[in-house]
Amino acid sequence: MASMGGGSFLDPEPYVRKVKNGGMLNQTLKNICLAEDMKVNGVKAELQTRIVDRIRFYANAPDEIKFNRLGRIIDHPEIVAAGVHSRPYQGSASPAANSMSNGATNYSAPRAAMQPYKPMGYGMKLEFKPSPFYDIVEQIGEVKLCDAMNQHRHTVNIPVKAQNHPILSKAQNDPTLRVMIFCASEGNGRQDIAFPHQSEVKVNGGDVKANLRGLKNKPGSTRPVDITKDLRLKVLGYQNTVEMTYALTTKAGLNGAFVSSEKFYLVLYVVKLIPVPDLVKRLLAGKKITKESVINEMINKSRDADIVATASVLSLKCPLSTLRIDLPIRSISCRHNQCFDATSYLQLQEQGPTWLCPICNNSAPFETLVVDEYVKNILQNTSRSVDQVTVEPEGQWKLYNRPDTISSRPGVASSDFSDDDDDLIEVSPGGRKASTPIIRNGTSNGTLNQAQSTRDSLSAAPSNRSNPLNSSTGGKRPISEVIDLCSSDEEESPARPPPKRQMTSSFSGPSYLSGVAPVPRPSYLDS
Repeated sequence: MASMGGGSFLDPEPYVRKVKNGGMLNQTLKNICLAEDMKVNGVKAELQTRIVDRIRFYANAPDEIKFNRLGRIIDHPEIVAAGVHSRPYQGSASPAANSMSNGATNYSAPRAAMQPYKPMGYGMKLEFKPSPFYDIVEQIGEVKLCDAMNQHRHTVNIPVKAQNHPILSKAQNDPTLRVMIFCASEGNGRQDIAFPHQSEVKVNGGDVKANLRGLKNKPGSTRPVDITKDLRLKVLGYQNTVEMTYALTTKAGLNGAFVSSEKFYLVLYVVKLIPVPDLVKRLLAGKKITKESVINEMINKSRDADIVATASVLSLKCPLSTLRIDLPIRSISCRHNQCFDATSYLQLQEQGPTWLCPICNNSAPFETLVVDEYVKNILQNTSRSVDQVTVEPEGQWKLYNRPDTISSRPGVASSDFSDDDDDLIEVSPGGRKASTPIIRNGTSNGTLNQAQSTRDSLSAAPSNRSNPLNSSTGGKRPISEVIDLCSSDEEESPARPPPKRQMTSSFSGPSYLSGVAPVPRPSYLDS
């Protein structure tokens, strides 16, 4: 069915039409996927898409051998079912009998050449998504297949001998070389690190404490497990054993119905760590957003007739560490001017890689991070005590002036209200106190005299209240207001409330000064 016109041209469209419109059953599509080492879970449309993508990939490569093999499988899927579910036929077959005669469509595939399905993981290498924090140096041992377990627990192990891998002897003296466990679920292309949901790791019988799940609902946030310190690499001939025990790798659907099983693949790698300071230096020497480009973008926005441009406040603190930014970075795709600190961001991603901008929450992987020279220039020209600046619509900036938060009356200077201990405190015998502010700034002699008379009245008040029989014109507390603490409330009627009196002055002091002659409040507006 492949069109070989024009030399090596491979036409996948006839196979594409047969896969999509040929009426193949789901089981047939799954058998084809099995033969190509592809996932078999998902609905019919997903299975068809996988097969179509694979045949087009072979055509574009071009890989004539694999293209023709997959084409024969699509034309005769029953042969794949026989090769997967039963042992391949071992009888001899002549090439003439197993070849296409005169271009006829009744092609008989060579059964002896058909191999049973070989699961991914045996004799192959996994490819994980790269990380800026380490480089994979060498694989230790083979990739172990972790079969899907619907009910029971299962354990896979990888033996490790230092004498079989010379790189392990270097790891004993180089702290940047680490032995790590990687795990991935079944799939194609570059894989995220993913361990079974219920799993545990042991090295030489001892538990390894590590987070095997990563962040919730954040694929790719799982880190590889460092087991260097748990291996016995200095003991000559010692065989280390790395084990992973897991269970319940099935996916449940609605009402707990079984949907599909998920396989995992376990492998050991020796990696070379890259510390955060080295990554910061790499950013500093890498791409940059120039100061001129930032200013030009601000000017273009300010000239937009549909946008009212106003001054904005730019924070010089990192939203992650709340400390002043040392090296301002942001993703090249971010549309905001606010930056974050390079060291703080990389340290956070080293613990749990999500690679999301802390300001706009958009994707910000390491390869998209750039230094903002506009913000860097502001940081270089301000002291470390400055944490905010005001940015004008056309790019000019100035120090941010915080608004005065002290509330004052109109016409009264804020210096009149200081935080000093300017209040005069008088304590009465009953434990009550009275306070009258002393005005120091902006007052005349008359005002000071009035304040002095207020203090004199307050000083005389305790002596008047101490003896209720004394009679004076200063206004003593009536006998009816004196409360005997030794009396019982149940033996006599409740005391009458004090008589109401009309205040003729603007003085409104505390209730415990009701027996003191009111003194008019000094007028701050006269000074």
